Amino acid sequence: MIIEKDLRKLLHRLINEEMAQITLGGSEVDIHVYDNATKISLSSPVYFGGNFLPLSVRKCLTQSPSFEKGHIKTELKLDEQTFQVALKYIGGLEFLNKRNFVDLLEEFSWLADEWRMYLDEHDKNDLVYVHVK
Repeated sequence: MIIEKDLRKLLHRLINEEMAQITLGGSEVDIHVYDNATKISLSSPVYFGGNFLPLSVRKCLTQSPSFEKGHIKTELKLDEQTFQVALKYIGGLEFLNKRNFVDLLEEFSWLADEWRMYLDEHDKNDLVYVHVK
């Protein structure tokens, strides 16, 4: 939940710097405003693969998750060089009032949390168990 004081700081930073970061739930959300403040993008890392992205995680990126996907249209971006997966959202600002903005951030962070748990749960499918005698 975003409190009013934090929301004011966030909006002030977006107006002045066109970018900001907020932590909601368990998600770090990067926010960028661009195209003369007509568009907004949200991004949050949902999987860190270390030096490897397991096949089961890659497979999850092409399938529907087991959780509700929400009302906003998001996409997952795979970065092969950093072995990370990020959840992304791009939308317009023309109909976004303060209440809708908060709802957007909260839904996006909820989706990021869900994707993070879903991918972490599935990466265990690639573990190789070794029995030591």
